[in-house]
Amino acid sequence: MPHDIPADAPAAPRHGDEVVTSRELVMALHRSAIGRLVMLSADGGEGGLGGVELGRAIARAGMSCILIDLTGEERIAAETGIAPGSPGLHEFAENLAPLGEIIHRDSRGACHVVLATGAAPQPDSPDVTLVLAACAEAYDCTIVALDARRMDSLPSLLDEETAIVVAGQAATPDGYATVAGELRSLGVDDLIFMQCAATRRAGRRAPDQPD
Repeated sequence: MPHDIPADAPAAPRHGDEVVTSRELVMALHRSAIGRLVMLSADGGEGGLGGVELGRAIARAGMSCILIDLTGEERIAAETGIAPGSPGLHEFAENLAPLGEIIHRDSRGACHVVLATGAAPQPDSPDVTLVLAACAEAYDCTIVALDARRMDSLPSLLDEETAIVVAGQAATPDGYATVAGELRSLGVDDLIFMQCAATRRAGRRAPDQPD
């Protein structure tokens, strides 16, 4: 799977090696032809919000960015302050809302967000394919947040301008190894690992930390 991140870009190869921060990853993106990042969570916790953190970092760096949430959960909507009941991919697929109405703005940043309202759609569905194609034309970078339990759907999201990022906390290195092992068993060996900056506990957000 070709990923055009430069050879000198920060990368986190094997278990036990250093993990990049969102800032380092943004620097690498500036020097590459990568236009899409598929985000997988290494721990099911903070890693599930890795796409939000990275999207904010990309937007702060002056690049246009959109986050497509295919996790089927509510974490990303809650973190970005998008109102419950806002239209998403389901409404778009059912012709209940045009593309422009399912694109929301992160309440704490300039990154745009598309939600998978209701059940998470299949990444290879015609509607997701159409949205991804439109976003590739309109944004510098598209982030696709995907449930790590749906790795079998990865091939439909990958091309020569796509990279896979495994996000999580430094305190849970085994999570990186587990997800990486599963990906490599599928023949995916070119991975980037990202350490999330903040820790959230008991539903309360910790103060922002520089990434």
